[in-house]
Amino acid sequence: MTVGFRGPESMTVYDEFAHFYKHGHYPEFSRRMAELLPDVLELFNARPKKILDLACGEGTFAIALARRGFHLTGVDRSAQMLRHARERARRDDVMVTWRKKDMRSLSFAAEFDLVTCWFDSLNYLLDVNDLCRTFAGVYRALKNGGMFIFDMNTIHGLSVTWQRIPCVVQTDEKNLFEILRPEYDYESNVATLHLTGFRKTGDSWRRMDEKHQERGYTLAQIDDCLDQAGLYKLACWGSFQDRNEPQPDSSRVWYVVGK
Repeated sequence: MTVGFRGPESMTVYDEFAHFYKHGHYPEFSRRMAELLPDVLELFNARPKKILDLACGEGTFAIALARRGFHLTGVDRSAQMLRHARERARRDDVMVTWRKKDMRSLSFAAEFDLVTCWFDSLNYLLDVNDLCRTFAGVYRALKNGGMFIFDMNTIHGLSVTWQRIPCVVQTDEKNLFEILRPEYDYESNVATLHLTGFRKTGDSWRRMDEKHQERGYTLAQIDDCLDQAGLYKLACWGSFQDRNEPQPDSSRVWYVVGK
């Protein structure tokens, strides 16, 4: 089980967790998206130059794309995640523009050829109006003919897949230990993930506790928000690699939409 929040719902979420995220297995998802994206762009004959990565976290995806010659802007609400992103970009000698912004209130105007948002960050928008507001901001940020590619956890993923194991050891390393405990509210379709971590500094251990919440949306609700924003669906897949149709038991969906 993984958690993908780099979004806006809590001022403190990811402040403590940023270190665990950076040094754990979480960045692997973004690395995989960076590997698979070129084939998807080729499928739609897209040649983007300027890319906006929403909820960019510690910068894995943005830096990988910048290395390939794309012009990247990374947006995140977590100051700690952005600090890690800036440090890594400087260390790797890669140019990325980083911005501390709430993805519900984007202020870009027709600047980007492609907008991305990975690792179920959009599920952290617990109000459907916030999801619609974010899509509207993406519409404004895109140039005409631009594309928006994102993934979201499904209701099945949050209510079934996440709940199968009551306690998961996510990280077990010499100086870092982390466990995840999920629960689900079937009335609100909101999953809560309780994160507890221990980080060793010198001879002492520091404890971290954070609560992350994600809402599951039906495909119809997502489609409706896209329609309201003026975005049109090009594809909806249950696998970004295989590019197949979502199934009732798909834990995650990927959307490709256009302006």
